[in-house]
Amino acid sequence: MTSKLIIAGLCFFSFAGVQAQQSNTTTTFLGTISDAADGKKLVQSSVIVFDDMLKKTLGETLTDANGHYSITVPKVARYAIKADKSTYFYQDSVLIADSNTEEVNLRLKVKPGYQFNMTIFDKAYEHNPINTLKDCKVEIYNNTIRKQELTIPKLDKSTFHFVFSEGNHYTMLVRKPGYLNRRIELYVNVNGCILCVDGMGIKEPDVVQLMTNDNQTGHMLGTIDLDSIQVGKRFQLNNIYYDFDKWDIRPEAAKTLDKLAVFLKDNANIKVELGSHTDARGADEYNLLLSDKRAEAAVAYLTNVQGIDAERITHKGYGELSLINRCDDGVTCAENEHQMNRRTEIKITGITDHDPLWEKSLQQIIEDPNLYRKVMELEKKEKTSLNRTK
Repeated sequence: MTSKLIIAGLCFFSFAGVQAQQSNTTTTFLGTISDAADGKKLVQSSVIVFDDMLKKTLGETLTDANGHYSITVPKVARYAIKADKSTYFYQDSVLIADSNTEEVNLRLKVKPGYQFNMTIFDKAYEHNPINTLKDCKVEIYNNTIRKQELTIPKLDKSTFHFVFSEGNHYTMLVRKPGYLNRRIELYVNVNGCILCVDGMGIKEPDVVQLMTNDNQTGHMLGTIDLDSIQVGKRFQLNNIYYDFDKWDIRPEAAKTLDKLAVFLKDNANIKVELGSHTDARGADEYNLLLSDKRAEAAVAYLTNVQGIDAERITHKGYGELSLINRCDDGVTCAENEHQMNRRTEIKITGITDHDPLWEKSLQQIIEDPNLYRKVMELEKKEKTSLNRTK
């Protein structure tokens, strides 16, 4: 027998036969949820089965990593099936199920926004398919509505797909044992950003944009680089500069230190050293003392203002021992060239065996008032983006 369709929107049905041994008191619905535009199967889409008046919930489930679902519910005269996913318009339909097993495939239309296809790489290598990373934990949290919208405990491949809808600020966190946790902030028509992506580390030609649906949807290809954790690994902190012969934390330096604090809280299993460097002007001994005061000032800001555990972070002054350009003693240089040498670097000095945040969800991490100063507030002040599309 076949099912009689009463109401259908963007729904496509293919009905399975009766399973001989199945009880006559239940009906099993199974099928896929996919994108109406490109047919891509949608992960973690909600599927709810109601009675036909949409008053009583008979059962609900989520699609798996392949966009498939299966749900068994009590048998009633008519059913209403609703498929929903954040950033998509929901779709529902009412039908009569004549058999005990029914296949219902639903296709959802995306809301205006940007669809990202992400590939995760090991940062130490070129962006070659053989250097992609699998088995990562991937989470996306919507700060605007305070809801976690994607949770993949262990991604069995190196790519994933997500749609970021207009008017929202998202936080993405990608984690893998042995690598630094990677946080990314995305804004879609928020705070003056048409599309702002901060912390992604992407550059052309790794990003490809294609507008579709009457310029309502942008398809973006992006790469996410994860950095392996190694004792001795160094990172230069941009915009941690100092005025000549001073160690005060400048406003632009404070903004960068705020971001560093988020990084350290995201990676609670590492200990670091903040090293400060001076330019070549002045006596060598004095520059060692000055750089030590600058490093000490940066550490004091992180511990006193941002609440970083003092046992996790040390400071050291290197003076003019490691200049990064030609501006050595006796060489005439412009002020901006000297400033490049007045920098701060972070070095990993220790690693704990267990990441204390691993068992926490991204939502728990962000909403913990004792762990984080609200990321959204930091970003409102800065509005800095590594990628802006108009």
